[in-house]
Amino acid sequence: MENYIYELNSNLCIQSSSAENSHNSIEFGATVIPIYLNINDQKNPGYNSKCIAMILDFGSTSQDVGEIYFKNYYTYIISVLVMKTSNTDPKRLKKWYIAIKQKKIMDNTHSELQSQDYVCIESSESEIDWSDLYKIKLILRQPSPNWSHFGIDDVKVVRKV
Repeated sequence: MENYIYELNSNLCIQSSSAENSHNSIEFGATVIPIYLNINDQKNPGYNSKCIAMILDFGSTSQDVGEIYFKNYYTYIISVLVMKTSNTDPKRLKKWYIAIKQKKIMDNTHSELQSQDYVCIESSESEIDWSDLYKIKLILRQPSPNWSHFGIDDVKVVRKV
């Protein structure tokens, strides 16, 4: 898979090759969008906290997801949203749901410890079921001014078994 280290002014579209690696992997397209946050930091008035959204799109066929694997690259916190068909909507429209509000993947935002670890997020960590998903939105945050680039790499989505 292509490298997932981002600069904040990039907007990338990347195609997954994970389906070639395992019969349990799910193929997806990925779009990366920078998000600019205006947070008033008294200690660093010229600094803006960094945030990136990565959307994993499974296309027109829904998928039952069990796990998401990736290699961290200086991302401090990740949030996971999932798009699925609403059970309460009579028109059966697709809606975004918060699956994991915030998961720390580094203990200290300013330290290199855990900055390049492999991470697995399991569907059992989610507030809602990961069945019949059309998209997954990963919100990546790095509030430290120490790291000018951050992201995730080698993303794999695995089917629920």
